[in-house]
Amino acid sequence: MATAPKSTVDSDTNFSPYLVETQHLNMCFGNKQVLRELTVTIRHGQTVAIIGESGCGKTVFLKTLVGLLKPTSGFVLFDQHDLNVLNEHELSILRSRTGFVFQNSALFDSLTVAENLIFPLMHTASASTRTKLSTADQMQVVQLALREVGLPQTTLTQYPADLSGGMRKRVGLARALILQPELVLYDEPTTGLDPIVSDIINELIMRSRLKHRITSILVTHDMKTARKVADRILMLYPLHRLNKHESQIIFDGPPSEIEQSTDPRVQQFIQGEAGNRLQELEIV
Repeated sequence: MATAPKSTVDSDTNFSPYLVETQHLNMCFGNKQVLRELTVTIRHGQTVAIIGESGCGKTVFLKTLVGLLKPTSGFVLFDQHDLNVLNEHELSILRSRTGFVFQNSALFDSLTVAENLIFPLMHTASASTRTKLSTADQMQVVQLALREVGLPQTTLTQYPADLSGGMRKRVGLARALILQPELVLYDEPTTGLDPIVSDIINELIMRSRLKHRITSILVTHDMKTARKVADRILMLYPLHRLNKHESQIIFDGPPSEIEQSTDPRVQQFIQGEAGNRLQELEIV
């Protein structure tokens, strides 16, 4: 369990084995509740895959972890700091310790790949020392980041529209890693990619985790990705399918144990079977 939340960002903190924690996290949009009483702890260096069917709140949960969404109630702690009570400057500092790989890469279409990669160096709170680098030194950092995701240097002068889906994903990963974050969040990192390119992304995620000793949290529907990349799988279930007092987390454990789960909801998802859901559809 977490210690008392801290309200300021400072370096004088007691060590916790957990980099990210949520306590009794609830999220509502109007009258619709999406997350209910989620208490989760994620250790330093752990890789967690969050799975579950569409609408169960996976991406919403991911966004609360970096303060992009403020929970209706409950706490989100990053390195023991309570995000609810931080001001925008303090939040910016903590976010600079985090990389985010968006589902559609979220590259700036009007910027070249090089300019996309330089952007976090110039505009992130913790990048103040980076901005003192010469243009040549900045380009050296960018070239190294691109090399780590296996893209040729000729990619630097191209625009996102010139790249394949897999290449855009790799540029997005390079941008997320360029500030050497402690935490990287991935929103559907392999969606829309063919099996071979998907596995390249999986390998790059694993390689970056080992090289940089980062904590990783992935939202994914891809069970191959979850089994290969994660050392822990957490499965959420839509609230409208649960009883009032049921936990929204219906599985939490290593990939090796999910196959043996006796919960039919877990088996239905990992096997990709419609089951009795067909009865819910009005098909003539």
